[in-house]
Amino acid sequence: MMTTINFTVDYNDVFGKAVEESGSYNVKIAESSTAKTTKKGQEMAVLDYEVLDGKYAGAVIRYDNILWNDNTEETLKLSAKRFNTLMKAAGIEDGTQINSTMSAIVKGLVGKKLNITVDWEQSDYNGKWNLSVKTQQPLKEQSEPNGVFRPTSNNGTSATKTSSNPFTNSTSKAESDPFSNSKDINIPDEDLPF
Repeated sequence: MMTTINFTVDYNDVFGKAVEESGSYNVKIAESSTAKTTKKGQEMAVLDYEVLDGKYAGAVIRYDNILWNDNTEETLKLSAKRFNTLMKAAGIEDGTQINSTMSAIVKGLVGKKLNITVDWEQSDYNGKWNLSVKTQQPLKEQSEPNGVFRPTSNNGTSATKTSSNPFTNSTSKAESDPFSNSKDINIPDEDLPF
């Protein structure tokens, strides 16, 4: 017996929604956040944030790596300051004693709400531009994207988008369609997923 599929298409309820502008966002710490150990053996929280409001509500800002480095007294103080900043922004009560594994700390932070400020940063690894968390603070009245989109060149220049419609470009079909001069593609039925 075939099941009837019944739902309403909702463009706001989709996977793969992305934040396209730097700025300040109200977020909650996502369940996909995790604890990891670096190659040098240092503990690290890898936090993902889900945007709570505004035009990017539901989008995820990924991979905020917060390192705990206790190799020297100075790096230990900096690590404590980093985590104190996060705990304050997430609303953890002042004076709360933390004596736990990184994994338990991350698990305890999941679902906590705060505001983060993000900016575009070019990866040393692959040269791509990604949003990088610069500051964490308590929730604000609303998220505030700042109109700065992902840089399109290696020199870091970025412009505010002038049109959000990719179909208004006057490029000819042959130039914009990579398949316009291609031959037919033959896919056998056994290779199809349905």
